[in-house]
Amino acid sequence: MNDAYAGVYRAFFLSTAVQVLNAGSSIQQNISGSEYERRHLGYFGRVGYNYKEKYLAEFLWREDGSYIFPPNSRFGFFPGVSVGWRISEEGFFKNNVRFVDNLKFRASYGQVGAEPYLPGTTNLAEFQYLSSYNQGNIAFNGTVLPGLAEGVAPNNTFTWERQKNLNFGLDGTVLNNKLNFTVDVFSNRRDKALLPPLGTVPATAIPGSQLPPVNYGSLQNRGWEFSVDYHNTTFGGLKYSIGANAGYAQNKVLVFDEAPGVPDNQKQVGKPYQANVAFVYDGVFKDASEINGAMGTSSSGKQLDYSALVSTLRPGDMKFKDISGPNGKPDGVIDHYDQERLTKNTNFKMTYGITLNLQYKGFDASFLFQGATGGLADIYTESGLIGNFLASDYSHRWSIDNPSSVYPRLADRANTYYTDRSSGGSGGHNTYNLKSTNYLRLKNLEIGYTLPSTITRKAAINTLRFYVNATNLVTFSKMKDFDPEIYGGGNYLGQYYPQLRVISFGATVNF
Repeated sequence: MNDAYAGVYRAFFLSTAVQVLNAGSSIQQNISGSEYERRHLGYFGRVGYNYKEKYLAEFLWREDGSYIFPPNSRFGFFPGVSVGWRISEEGFFKNNVRFVDNLKFRASYGQVGAEPYLPGTTNLAEFQYLSSYNQGNIAFNGTVLPGLAEGVAPNNTFTWERQKNLNFGLDGTVLNNKLNFTVDVFSNRRDKALLPPLGTVPATAIPGSQLPPVNYGSLQNRGWEFSVDYHNTTFGGLKYSIGANAGYAQNKVLVFDEAPGVPDNQKQVGKPYQANVAFVYDGVFKDASEINGAMGTSSSGKQLDYSALVSTLRPGDMKFKDISGPNGKPDGVIDHYDQERLTKNTNFKMTYGITLNLQYKGFDASFLFQGATGGLADIYTESGLIGNFLASDYSHRWSIDNPSSVYPRLADRANTYYTDRSSGGSGGHNTYNLKSTNYLRLKNLEIGYTLPSTITRKAAINTLRFYVNATNLVTFSKMKDFDPEIYGGGNYLGQYYPQLRVISFGATVNF
């Protein structure tokens, strides 16, 4: 796809009778233009094999080309293969296992190519193999002139990100098709992820800021998921069904451009992608005696030194654990070496749901529970002179009348070392501000009643059902100040509008 655009603009025409650009004023005039070229080309094929609905196999492949890559690495070949075995069709199984109606084992392996995005953005990394230029103005001999400056240097080896997917699954139905289940175990590895070379070459170096991102990173994701449902009818006429599903995934960075000298406890490799780096909260200095006494000391018995973060400690200030020093061991000094790369990020590790449906004569009811575990929310509110404090923080805060050893004193935002985020080593990045987003929610509840047809037919109505429906009725979570389900990954959690609880009544009429 090609597209070119050119625009010209002038204002303050002398008369509407003359509608040509030359008749406009030069006071407000503008000329603009852009051009781009985009192309995609793909070939694909598939071969399948089926023997008596018992042994199944399929091979497929793709050959994709994209305009964003240089000519020598523009195309990528991505194969895949899957096999299936219907165990329940085997004679030894069918004749001996009567309660199983269907049982199928399957496995698959495949590769998928992805056009990478510029690191930290939602923009495709277009034309990274070409030199880019930025327009600007320069002063020359006392005159301001338009000019060009080279932007990011070209990367001639730029190519596809590649994901390798391995999956094993089991599908089955038992008990005369009353119970259905599916189980999957998977492992995905993403290689050649596009990363900026800021570890080995910092942006402050020459020409660090002009170096292009490179296909360097590698990320692994492993997990499982399942679903199961059971339906039946009792002798009394009660129809019911219950189902459950869950999925778990844990990712780990395998290759990353770590900066030289990064402490082992802060390295990205081996930890989840975008996991937080934070000081580990260790309580609050209750009073002056704790600041000078044993509770303010390291495991070596020496008094902890907080001078890298604050000149004078006060009662109500937050404690941090002495985790590491320049030699990789606790040294009695609280500084940037004591920040720890955590094992969680803002993404849930596991999500799950439970459904229940009931029907008895004219009555019916349905329930949907959903939940998630394993995520963290980085809560950093606008508080102090710029905004309000959270009610929970205010009511539990350290004060002279309430010398808490758990909740710190309150101050204007960024006016304490444990709320200051102005630099990477400041104490505002700490585990006290990282809250669990685990939750269980009654997402939907509906109860209805359908009038007997003997009544509705007298009014020429086929069916008439009354119902009450509730959404987000109850939520169980340790996070009381915010909605754990809508966390978007930012620091200002309160800027996200919460899920609404909606209760409605209605009727459905069919004539």
